[in-house]
Amino acid sequence: MRRPAAVWCVAALVLCAACGNSNLTKRELVVVFSPTATAAQHAAVVQACANATPKASPEPLPSAFAHASDSVGDVRFRIDHASDRDLNTLLQCLRHQPGVVGFQTPEAGG
Repeated sequence: MRRPAAVWCVAALVLCAACGNSNLTKRELVVVFSPTATAAQHAAVVQACANATPKASPEPLPSAFAHASDSVGDVRFRIDHASDRDLNTLLQCLRHQPGVVGFQTPEAGG
């Protein structure tokens, strides 16, 4: 009878360890730009929307790209703790920025 209890304890410990894994809770929003958007427009989006909400913070921009197509999704915001209202505020800011054509929220781990 003790064996099932031990199995449940181990399962609970594994689940608790997974809950503390920041990779499982990392959420980000990727800003998608038109292929003709300039590097200045990318930087302007980060500047304009960095403080749209305190629950969404921009990730640093990469320093350089080998190809212009590499920069289409280079602007990213961490939204780990953002509420629906925070996300809406950020999206409203992004929608008003030149060169932005959309956004994505990739699944964690993929």
